[in-house]
Amino acid sequence: MGISSFIKSLLPSKSSAPAETNTFDVEQFIYVKIPGDIGPMDRGDLFEDQIEPVLAEKNLGTISGGGSSLGDERPDGSRRISFCGIDIDTTSRDDALVVLRDLLPTLNTPVGTELHYTKNGQKLQDELVAEGWLLERPRVFDHPGFGV
Repeated sequence: MGISSFIKSLLPSKSSAPAETNTFDVEQFIYVKIPGDIGPMDRGDLFEDQIEPVLAEKNLGTISGGGSSLGDERPDGSRRISFCGIDIDTTSRDDALVVLRDLLPTLNTPVGTELHYTKNGQKLQDELVAEGWLLERPRVFDHPGFGV
């Protein structure tokens, strides 16, 4: 087995993506989109490790995944991370949103951070701006991995 085959064997197949399983509830899912060049280790240290215990303490859900998205290619062929994301499966979406709106600014998440969620079938987002959160705005961006 070649190295690329080995790596592919470790990755989840499309059939295992949450949007395609019977247990995934899009109405109880929140995607936290954080702008900036934030790699996996920093995402964990700065955000995930701070969010997870708060959600657990309040029995509001768990972090189920995360990732980083590369920006446009630069003249030298390199690409910077343009944003990172954190997947959260909640037990109470609305309560988890309240907690995240309070918690994320204390973690120094940058202006432009977004909370993506679905409410009554409508794709919505909250956006952190200098003055606070803009709530329940229509969303056109879908999760980069499984399109919710």
